[in-house]
Amino acid sequence: MTSPNFEHLKAHILPLSVASDFEAARQEWDLVAVEISDEWDHCPCGQDIKEHCYIRNRHNGNSTYVGNVCINRFIQISTGNLFDGLKRIAQDDTANANHDLIEHAWRMGYLYSEMEYRFLLQTARKRNLSQAQLDWKRKINRRILAQTIVQRRTKR
Repeated sequence: MTSPNFEHLKAHILPLSVASDFEAARQEWDLVAVEISDEWDHCPCGQDIKEHCYIRNRHNGNSTYVGNVCINRFIQISTGNLFDGLKRIAQDDTANANHDLIEHAWRMGYLYSEMEYRFLLQTARKRNLSQAQLDWKRKINRRILAQTIVQRRTKR
């Protein structure tokens, strides 16, 4: 873990952390939000990104964002297939969210009830849903997307 990208990320994270050692500092952070942008941005490591992972330090309340690769590789918070699930429902709001996205939406409070949570889990692999089920799935998926997808980060 001594790549230039890692060193840039470390230089960004350490001043925002309580610990002065990166191994200890990275354990202070929690994933609090994700977004997919249609415009390029930069991760603190220096890489171009469109997938942002917002993190908050549970000891001092500091917040920042890093890219999807850095959150997994360096901070070691797994996003699993979360971004794949987001992209799937962004393309088709009746598509099935994957397990990682359902769990993230539940943890973040995007699902309003345990009934919505169970409904998404139970229908995650089903292909033939009734119109009422499709309507409900569309409503839930749109709510998840409203919390995570940014159309434009800058004005043109």
